Amino acid sequence: MVILGVLVAVGVPAWGATGTAPAVAGAGAAPGGSLMSEWIFPIFDYLVLSLLGLASIAGIALAINAMLNIREIKVAPPNSTEKLRRLIEDREYKELMDFAATDDSFVSRALYAAIRRAHLKYAAMREGLESSVGEQTSEMFRRIEPLNVIGNIGPLLGLMGTVLGMIMSFYALKERGPLVTTADLASGVGTALWHTFFGLLVAIPCLVVYGFYRTKADKIATRAALVAEELLESLRPDPAEEKEEKRKKREKEAVGEGT
Repeated sequence: MVILGVLVAVGVPAWGATGTAPAVAGAGAAPGGSLMSEWIFPIFDYLVLSLLGLASIAGIALAINAMLNIREIKVAPPNSTEKLRRLIEDREYKELMDFAATDDSFVSRALYAAIRRAHLKYAAMREGLESSVGEQTSEMFRRIEPLNVIGNIGPLLGLMGTVLGMIMSFYALKERGPLVTTADLASGVGTALWHTFFGLLVAIPCLVVYGFYRTKADKIATRAALVAEELLESLRPDPAEEKEEKRKKREKEAVGEGT
């Protein structure tokens, strides 16, 4: 904002000076116009190009990050799922709790959120699993959301450069008057077109990568959630066994009261 204020403070008087200075045939640009053409316009030009360059670098970094992390073998590795299934089948619940608490896979985190609520019955366990699934899915989406932001900002930055190029062309027309040439206008038009091109060049790949990995993240999260629900269902006590345990508990309580 400080830089913008300085440029406006210097540029507005220069712009006004060109309107009052008499045109001299063959004298070239007016002094005020020289300040605008040689300093202020190039500064804004480089500023827009720098922002587009930073956006492209950020987009490449985010795409690489998505490529490395949004993979099924990374999010829900099969070896972790198989170990969870084996521990459940062997009824090694203590080892299951310890492994799920330390493993960073999608399924382990979802299952741990469920089994730590085991004392609150199955409905609370399922609620914990669903909360963890939603949180982890949102976390994957947040990882790639900046690509969508860059994809939407890129054309706006290009549009800023387009407007700058048109201002440069009209300013050259105002500055040179009847002496204006095609070369005087070509610089501004070229700036407008190049900025538009670079804005689209940044935005289109980012939006393509974002759409691809958002779909991929949704598929991976859905499959991992189904696996976690299957494992949780296998932990659900059998109704007949649960009923028998309650009966035995009542009998023990009755014996205790009788004695």
